[in-house]
Amino acid sequence: METERYLTSDQLSSLLLLADKGSNGLIDYEEFAERLGGSGAVPRVPGGALPAPVMESLETTPEELQAVGARTCAVLERHGLQAERLPALLCLWGGDIDYRIMAGVIASLPLGLSKTEAVAQLEAYGSVAAFAAGLAELRSQGVWKSHCDWAASSIPGPALRSVLQHQVIEAESRTLEPADFIKALTDAGVAPGNVQPALWLAEKTGQGDVSVAEFLAAFGGSTGATKKKRGMLWRMMGR
Repeated sequence: METERYLTSDQLSSLLLLADKGSNGLIDYEEFAERLGGSGAVPRVPGGALPAPVMESLETTPEELQAVGARTCAVLERHGLQAERLPALLCLWGGDIDYRIMAGVIASLPLGLSKTEAVAQLEAYGSVAAFAAGLAELRSQGVWKSHCDWAASSIPGPALRSVLQHQVIEAESRTLEPADFIKALTDAGVAPGNVQPALWLAEKTGQGDVSVAEFLAAFGGSTGATKKKRGMLWRMMGR
């Protein structure tokens, strides 16, 4: 508070959440200062250094961009955070960061976006602010619901759940490489032309692995209401 007087209390609390802590609960000050102290070094994110690797631009179709964006809207809603507040959160890492590095920051947040997907979104929109505005527009158009309606008729949820449970030990607590998940979709009877669009709807880790539990919760044919939780982003940003 003494050194960063311009930060709000919510932003200060967020910084504490980002600090690595030892087994005794104490903050590793040197690592924290190195990571977020603005020393001019390569920006870092929680968990270690975030390099800026040379990456080729990927061919991404408008359909994939829309599906991934709509999925991100749904994840934000699950966390109780509006897309319009995303730029304020990302400003904690600075306002003049290369978009490929910022994509790594986005992928480190619980948004279900891989770094590759985040790069594609930022390349398409041109900035974090435009990305957030695009997400808000997708939300207002109800695009995610249309994808869910498509999935209900194109993805045999119970069959997919059965295949995963037979093929993967504790499937719902695991992540799968895209190739393995594609095989599960195919084995469950998903039509070849629907496999790739189904993969777009799957939340992923920063490295690109598919989050099985989240996919089955949305498209696995499960019943029963789940109590809505306030996610990590809600706790970081508040109302």
